[in-house]
Amino acid sequence: MFYLKRIFVLGLVVLIPVNIFSETQYVYMKDGRILKGEVLHQSAFKIRFKSAEGKEEEILKASIRRITFKNPDIKDPIKQEKIEKPDPALEAKLKTEEENLKKEQEEKSAKAKETSQEKVTPALSNRHGFEILGGIGRSSYESQVANFHRSVEQYGSILGGNGGFIYNSPDRKDSNAKTINLRYTWKRIVADLGGPHLNSLESVNNLGSIVYPDLSGTTVSQGAFTPGVPYHTISYKQINAQISYTTFSRSGLELRPILGYHKIWQKGKDDSTYEISPKDPANTNTIDWTIKYGVSFSDYLSGPSIGAALEYKWKEKWETRWEFQKQFLHGNSIYTRDQIAYLVGSFFEERAALNNQWKVNSQIISGKIIYHWRDSVFFWTGFQYSKLTYKMEHFGGDLDLNGSPLDAYVNTVLIQSLTQGLAGNSTAKAIFVGAGYSLDFSKKETQ
Repeated sequence: MFYLKRIFVLGLVVLIPVNIFSETQYVYMKDGRILKGEVLHQSAFKIRFKSAEGKEEEILKASIRRITFKNPDIKDPIKQEKIEKPDPALEAKLKTEEENLKKEQEEKSAKAKETSQEKVTPALSNRHGFEILGGIGRSSYESQVANFHRSVEQYGSILGGNGGFIYNSPDRKDSNAKTINLRYTWKRIVADLGGPHLNSLESVNNLGSIVYPDLSGTTVSQGAFTPGVPYHTISYKQINAQISYTTFSRSGLELRPILGYHKIWQKGKDDSTYEISPKDPANTNTIDWTIKYGVSFSDYLSGPSIGAALEYKWKEKWETRWEFQKQFLHGNSIYTRDQIAYLVGSFFEERAALNNQWKVNSQIISGKIIYHWRDSVFFWTGFQYSKLTYKMEHFGGDLDLNGSPLDAYVNTVLIQSLTQGLAGNSTAKAIFVGAGYSLDFSKKETQ
């Protein structure tokens, strides 16, 4: 008997129409129509319906009576209801609400993106901070001041008739460099104070002659040269104060014009070089001389500058800074050269001294890559390149020219006219690595 019941139940399942389990949906419209198909998706006010023939359309829910999975043929036909046509004003309102909802979603997405960017670039209206950075590195520096005055001295040697020296091109080596900078930021304003100190090593060989009376009282000219020249240090120091204002800021990129004022000191000293002047073997009245050679120069320039700063922040921790500036400088330089010739029981000294005034146009390019390690500590690496183009405004000094005062004056004017075109360029280059510390006052102000 139990098995007979099971067979009866299975038979009923087999005989049930398959369309009872169908996924087909039936939409009963208020105008009496019955639509057969599938509801693809729906919103608060309408559905998207795909008919059995594959046609898709949007139907307002206000015009639908009900939706079912049951075939309407199973039940008695539904009485047709008379409905009013959808109100156009209502349809427009529903459409407007749907568009507003879409617009709100887009605004939320854009705002989330802006919020993410603000983590990288704080709003300028809230920015307020201070930082200090320092760095060390290597530098190369070439001074046109020393080169110019050596060339002037060569003309003086030729015209003075009292001996002198011709200089070879200097040999140079890189040396140590350091820099420090303070920065204060308030909203769109950025103020900087600082500068680098660059050094280079230089060695200059020379070859020339000395003029002196020999043991018989006869004036003779005797060759002299430097057997070996040690390197000496020449330095370039710069301090600048500048202020800039953010005129453009978007997506981490910031552009600021710069107004600044710069002071530059250049100096060098060589007091460790000796020259040898061996006597003429054919003249027993000549003497072997050892000559200590001492040279020093200093150059002071100052003036305003204009330029631009470009900064970019990305991925919250990284930042690049670029600066391009043009300087308009004036100043003066002093150059002295001493020769002290030693002999047992006696010596003689000769000096050349020059004091010139300059007009200088300069360009500076600098760049930094910064990694913000923590909230206040960062590390950086960067470079600086400076090129100073000189033009002489006034020439003066004592070249120890022989002859009458008139001859000396004529020779001075001649030297000045000949050396006008000798003014050249000073260049200073350096690379740095360093660290810094920053304070964000805006966080304290918002607490």
